[in-house]
Amino acid sequence: MTDEGEAETVKWVEEKGAKYAYGYDRGGKLASYFKVSGIPAAVLVDAKGIVVWQGHPSGVTDALIEKAVAGALPKPQWEWPASTKAVKAALLKRQYKAALDEAAKLTEADGGPGITQAIRSIVESRVAGLKSTYASGDFLGTETAGGALAKELAGLPERDAVEALLAELDANKEAAAVIKAQKQVAKLRASELSKRKELEAAMADLAKISKANSGNFAGKQADEFLNELKERARAGR
Repeated sequence: MTDEGEAETVKWVEEKGAKYAYGYDRGGKLASYFKVSGIPAAVLVDAKGIVVWQGHPSGVTDALIEKAVAGALPKPQWEWPASTKAVKAALLKRQYKAALDEAAKLTEADGGPGITQAIRSIVESRVAGLKSTYASGDFLGTETAGGALAKELAGLPERDAVEALLAELDANKEAAAVIKAQKQVAKLRASELSKRKELEAAMADLAKISKANSGNFAGKQADEFLNELKERARAGR
């Protein structure tokens, strides 16, 4: 991604013979979203749309990429034939039952069987990912993603597994307190913290959250953000 204009970018690509895909981020909104502080920088998003790694491109390993693409479509949608328009529309809305129904109408020449299998793999991967999120102790992530996934899987048998997991989460006596702490950390992350006093107050709050949630996922998140703010404070000296 580049914040430069088309003329400058195309000229550089032609001069350097760059062979990789590129896009425009005028105003640096994407870089700001990912808090990019230096370039080159890379973000790895898995097939479920979750950021699984971020840092210098040299740190991306084959193992990380192979794990991230599990359940991804074998061919990008823009390369699909015109006959798949309804399937693509359903996938864009994450209406997996409708996507499967439309894929079943496709012929083998249009890639119907392969697209059907790819959609089923996506569904399986999403459910497996939610179970992994719950197993890690990320109860807020489970609650948020699970609620959305249950709607997306309406009409499919896999929805039962999601609803069962959400019921287990609801019955988990520790979950409510962890979720509350996770929301506190998330609220602090969403704050600008542009002033030194705000930064110090946030660090104090995170230290309290960390102490009260030692050993659980909320405590881990608090520690991670606290360390980030400590680095920011040192850099601002």
